[in-house]
Amino acid sequence: MNVIGFITEYNPFHNGHLYHLERSKELTGADFCVALMSGSFVQRGEPAVFDKYARAAMALRAGVDLVLELPVAFSTASAMEFASFGVALFTALGGVDCLCFGSECGSLEPLARAAGLMERETPEFKELLLEGLKQGMSYPTSRSRALCLLAPSLFDEKKRELLQSPNNLLGIEYIRAGIRQKSPLRFVTFLREGSHYHENGLPDASFLPSAAALRRALKSGDADALAPFIPVSSLDAVRGELPLFADDLSSLLNYRILSGAFCDIADLAPELEKRLQKSAFFPASFTERIRLLKSRSFTYSRISRALLHLALDLRAGDVQAFKQAGYAPYARILGFRRQSAPLLKHLKETSSIPLLTRPAAAKKTLPPLALAMLEQEIRASHIRETIRYEKGGNYKNEYQQGVVIV
Repeated sequence: MNVIGFITEYNPFHNGHLYHLERSKELTGADFCVALMSGSFVQRGEPAVFDKYARAAMALRAGVDLVLELPVAFSTASAMEFASFGVALFTALGGVDCLCFGSECGSLEPLARAAGLMERETPEFKELLLEGLKQGMSYPTSRSRALCLLAPSLFDEKKRELLQSPNNLLGIEYIRAGIRQKSPLRFVTFLREGSHYHENGLPDASFLPSAAALRRALKSGDADALAPFIPVSSLDAVRGELPLFADDLSSLLNYRILSGAFCDIADLAPELEKRLQKSAFFPASFTERIRLLKSRSFTYSRISRALLHLALDLRAGDVQAFKQAGYAPYARILGFRRQSAPLLKHLKETSSIPLLTRPAAAKKTLPPLALAMLEQEIRASHIRETIRYEKGGNYKNEYQQGVVIV
């Protein structure tokens, strides 16, 4: 059985994701595909625009065979930790042969060479990296500079974009994780088509959009504008869904800042903590907080993740414990296709970790640390659902949700 994996957000699922799915199957001749999808919150440090069950249904109706949950501790982490969890989970499943991803360069060779250099972290590399950080550069910029200086033939000025394009960087982190974990996973990449990752405007209907452009249209209230860019089979999954955005977390964040509960919050650097304490009595929206905290040393996404972790009370100590335990102690199933029963049977035979379908039953099967990770995700999902309910949407109790089957 030839099984491929994707590490995704589907925020929301659109025609670009459909292209990714079909192109991956074409390149690999896969029998089945498994998507590891962010749950209630995403890597940019925001709530997922639609809840995970609606997004899972969109993916399944478009042809994904099985959707697994990427829990909040790692769905909202840095690219390195986001990738590390995904590679660890697919490796533990045993039955997934390769990880497929789109990239701006469309070629695996330069990404693999960059991953090798970054993973070795020679003393020269560390020195150059620290030098850039001391000059006030963000970590990604300093790292790019260090690689360009160390390997000018590979990363000259014309090729520097390789190290600054988001999908290239994520691909590099997948390969690095594979090296660190000695994973047998193969990696397959192909040229990413359509709008740039950060493109905010909707393109012509014949062109592939960015998820950012679709979220922007949703935020403006123009949900009908999404129809040409989402597979027809997936539209019903989100009809009537109430989208959430970063600023819907503003009241919760303001409360958490006023409470002064900053201890051990994941990704909350001391400098950010001090600046938040100084402005604690001045309420602001979530995105206004990011603008107030933005500096050369911290990227937008880094600040957004730190603020989200503060709002959710996500502790650095907990994340570190999950990492030390191997990242992925279980795989939670969000949904599958009826015709994919052979895939589920295959994974149950090959997996070294339990496959979960009902959170309520997990207390009887999971060890304490794995259960703590699941309960953290469930709590985050309840927070998202409460915010949606307060905004005017329906409430989905996480303990009462069943697996999505299409």
